[in-house]
Amino acid sequence: MSKLFRLKEWVTIPDAARHLSQIVNEQVGEADILQMALDGHLKLSVHFPNRAKARIGRIIPYKDVQHRELPSLDGSGTITYADGYLLNDLKEGERLQSETPFIHFDKEVVSIDGLWDLAMMGNERIDIEYDLQSLIGGPEVTMMNIEGTFLNRSDGTWAALQEQFEDKTIVEADGKKKKIKGAFFPAGGHGTDCTRVVRTSEILALQAKLDGTALEKPVSNRERDTLLTIIGVLCRDAGYDFTKHAKTAALIQGTAAKMGVSIGETTIENHLKRVSDALAARMK
Repeated sequence: MSKLFRLKEWVTIPDAARHLSQIVNEQVGEADILQMALDGHLKLSVHFPNRAKARIGRIIPYKDVQHRELPSLDGSGTITYADGYLLNDLKEGERLQSETPFIHFDKEVVSIDGLWDLAMMGNERIDIEYDLQSLIGGPEVTMMNIEGTFLNRSDGTWAALQEQFEDKTIVEADGKKKKIKGAFFPAGGHGTDCTRVVRTSEILALQAKLDGTALEKPVSNRERDTLLTIIGVLCRDAGYDFTKHAKTAALIQGTAAKMGVSIGETTIENHLKRVSDALAARMK
């Protein structure tokens, strides 16, 4: 591995593919990188050199989420809704708890720049799926997530990308023209004014996994299942859905960062994927 590679915070997807080709001694293409991202083995990021518009958010418990009212469609009353996005989908029959995590976004639209990770829960995931299917000759992806496009950072900060309608000019009753600023709305994707990249830390973590060096010492199957069971119990107690691997991994990584602990998000996801089997074995 070159010394220059280790100094870089990120590399482009083609560069990431070339580097992984050398590691595994077989051809790795851009489609492989995209598929690994969709499967949760590799976190993708985007770099904004020219800034982008977004609403900034953070994770808060349901008990702190504000509720708002809107007129009902039939005009007979109002509809109350939580001002935020559920971090993990509720299972059938499951109810909201006071500590259930929500993403709350500020109303103000601001400019963001630099490096952000794809949360893989909205249109950013659909963008990756669209490009993957295009590369492999699959069907055209026509889905869209009306809730928007979501990014996050290891410090727990979230961003909901925004697009803006064109400004309009209206003529008032006195004949004067008035310019109306276009309103913002959730973005349909992360757009073309950014570079899709892979953090070098993600590549190094994947390399360690492939080399079998992720763990410093062997762990017995029984001990591993016990640790995974403990993780599952703690997640359930905290209101985290460990079956939502990417979303919960982002939450755990953000909490760890606040404690000054650095853990790779992909590493967290890989462990969460094994919790269900460990719990099932213990429940037999």
